[in-house]
Amino acid sequence: MANIFNAAAYLDRIGLAEPIAVDIAGLRRLQYAHLLCIPFENLDIHLGRPIRVHIPDLFQKIVVHRRGGFCYELNGLFASLLKTLGFEVTLLSARVANREGGFGPEFDHLALRVDLDQPYVVDVGSAMHFLSRYV
Repeated sequence: MANIFNAAAYLDRIGLAEPIAVDIAGLRRLQYAHLLCIPFENLDIHLGRPIRVHIPDLFQKIVVHRRGGFCYELNGLFASLLKTLGFEVTLLSARVANREGGFGPEFDHLALRVDLDQPYVVDVGSAMHFLSRYV
């Protein structure tokens, strides 16, 4: 598959257009729009389909075919959008809290750190959505 990433098409998928300010307001705007327009879904896992986390594959699935995804897919592609727009992004291994007060295994979840005036944790890849918070 060709190495494609089209920020304008991604922004259109979430109902936005450029320019997007590289600041906390722009980050919140992007995250909120993504959460409203692209669902968490893990159907491919349950259907036994291969999971591909390369950006061109994710772009086809989420933007072109208008599907959702799970944390590695959604946060992975969102990180590419943020980087393309000029944000400084770091991928983070995360562990999901459980009802018993513990945590799942390492690498159970992918989250993002976005450095602006200070670091922010960003996550569009969870069935439990929240807005940007401080690290």
